[in-house]
Amino acid sequence: MITGKMNSDKPLQRSEFQHLVPHTGAMLLIDEVLSWNQQQITTRCISHQNPHHPLRLNGKLSAIHLIEYGAQTMAVHCGLLTGRAHPGFLAAVRAAHFYVDDLDSVTDALIIQATAELQLEKGAVYQMLVSDIHNTLLLDARATVVHL
Repeated sequence: MITGKMNSDKPLQRSEFQHLVPHTGAMLLIDEVLSWNQQQITTRCISHQNPHHPLRLNGKLSAIHLIEYGAQTMAVHCGLLTGRAHPGFLAAVRAAHFYVDDLDSVTDALIIQATAELQLEKGAVYQMLVSDIHNTLLLDARATVVHL
């Protein structure tokens, strides 16, 4: 179990951070933490390739769900910094630019980078970027999370 120490030397597998995210099972979308520090986290996942993805509607996985990938990455980051889960909610998403309509044509892993622009006891503001492993940008946005 990770306990808030700064550790970006090696990737973290799902079993090492799953307790820091409110979602479980198929709704836990993040597979691996590639790196993290006080200000930033980079995660990787392939769950968008799952034909039984819980957010699919009529066989399609909308690009809007990239925000959920970013939000879960933010949750993992907050948890890694403090060593515990932080129940809360996504309060706002601003300046969201989507570069794809859906994720069905994205056949490579997703790379999610979240950079904390402001960190408070009861919340944070992050810049999030989602791309594929070839650095093709899929989403950039700013998001605000409020902890309960």
